[in-house]
Amino acid sequence: MLALDKKKISTKLIGFWEDAGGQLWLDMKRGSEEKKLVIGYGWLEDVWESAQEYYMDNEGWSEKKFDNYWENGGEDKEIDEYIAMTVDNYDEESNWKDLEGVE
Repeated sequence: MLALDKKKISTKLIGFWEDAGGQLWLDMKRGSEEKKLVIGYGWLEDVWESAQEYYMDNEGWSEKKFDNYWENGGEDKEIDEYIAMTVDNYDEESNWKDLEGVE
């Protein structure tokens, strides 16, 4: 008997943007199904606080060193990591099912 070749379906980021209200919108696709996730106002502050806490508490950075990092590419790096972690979270099928479909 032949074993069925089951390929793991993974969640991919199609696109993202921040609207005028400060909400982050993620368009994701899993298989042929597309869904949107809206992360409410304040998400960027959460990213900043998390990064600041990590680098200052765990890496021993000064506030000046962190501010320099944030202003010289660190903000983009931390946003990219936040988005990647969010997409990875929806790679789990049960989490994916909790999202609303594309309107």
